[in-house]
Formats: sequence, C-alpha cells, structure tokens
Amino acid sequence: MIKKILISDDDADIRELLKTILFPLGHEIFIAKDGAETFSIYRKEKPHLVILDIMMPFFSGYQVLRRLKKDETFKPHPKILVLSAKSQPEDIKQAEMLGCDSYVAKPFSNEELVKKVEELLSSKDYTL
Repeated sequence: MIKKILISDDDADIRELLKTILFPLGHEIFIAKDGAETFSIYRKEKPHLVILDIMMPFFSGYQVLRRLKKDETFKPHPKILVLSAKSQPEDIKQAEMLGCDSYVAKPFSNEELVKKVEELLSSKDYTL
C-alpha cells in the first residue's frame, strides 16, 4: 500500500537527500521547508509519516510535534520521526515527551533511516 511521507526540514540539501533515499520505497513524498509549511501540507495531504527537523524557522520542530500529536484538528495523528542534529539526551527526551515515535540523530546512515521509516509505516497502531 502506498503511503504518504512529509519531509520537514529547512535545509534544502537534507530535503533532497531524504527524497532520494526514500523515493525507491514507492511512497508519495511531500516536502516542507519550515514549520508553517508543514502544517499547511499536513492539513491538505494527511501524511502517514512526518520526518521532522527540530531547528526550523517560524515553528520549531518541537512546536510542530506538539501540535500534530495533541491538536484534534490534526487527527488521525501521524507517526513522527524526528531527524535532528540535536542529539543530546535532553533533546531526545523532550521529543519523546511531546510524542515522537522515533528519533534519528544527524548525521545518519541511509540504512538506519530506511529501517526506521519502514518500521513506522508498517506499525499496526496507525491507520488512515
């Protein structure tokens, strides 16, 4: 089954890299360059998975995560994979407390990222 993935990162090179890595999985991919655009695309496309950077303009990844997981207007809640250079234990804990489903630190391996994406998309506790 084809699923929707929203990549949200302010770095154009990272967005392009992620798109290149994930394209072979056969899912539909959407791109957002900041938190505000993430909300806009999410409302329109209702992706199954959001890959979310923490340090972004307009709304931080933490703010996006909080709203996507807590706000009833964003139901059904998507799976959230945080992909960030912020990799200290307190950064990961904060993201987990806000409801992220998985956390991958930058730099990352392509294989690790693909494995996490496949795990999240095959999870039985989320259906659209």
